[in-house]
Amino acid sequence: EELQRRQVYQEELDDKLVGAWQSLAKEFSSHPYARLGKTLIDGFHTVKPGGRYVEFEAPDLKGNLVNITDVIQGKVAVLDLWASWCHPCRKKAMAMIPVYEEYKDKGFVVVGVAREFKNTKNLELAINKDGYPWLQLLELDDSRQIWTRYMLGNAGGGVFLIDRDGTILAVNPTAEQVRGILKEKLD
Repeated sequence: EELQRRQVYQEELDDKLVGAWQSLAKEFSSHPYARLGKTLIDGFHTVKPGGRYVEFEAPDLKGNLVNITDVIQGKVAVLDLWASWCHPCRKKAMAMIPVYEEYKDKGFVVVGVAREFKNTKNLELAINKDGYPWLQLLELDDSRQIWTRYMLGNAGGGVFLIDRDGTILAVNPTAEQVRGILKEKLD
């Protein structure tokens, strides 16, 4: 519970909390909370500027399983974790469209991952209305725990700018901040 609380409020870990988790994980290694604790601790250490993106697979809108590394490897990428019901997420994504159009032929890619529950009806409506031109993947009912792995807890979403080598350059940058970094890296 404390690891999840710190995830939601973006609080740092301390040695005492990590030690407590290690003791419990050793005693109850097969318990789901032991695995969840490892996922959260790994996220605290990696999902931040200078850290490395977390690899995952998720289906596209036709049900084909896509490995994120296959899409972003060797490119500067925005990983846009969003939800149809998250209006700030959608606003951020729409602001990214001109940046994408400007840099898509220079080694820049955007991948959206929509967090939806029960069905994809609202997701499909949002994509059509907002006009996202990039690949969209689906996190249905948190089945792949992508939000947990990216330290987003119950948030609607988050944006991660990732360098060619997999290093996270920025977390939740604006479209203009992304454009500035792309100008340095790709122009």
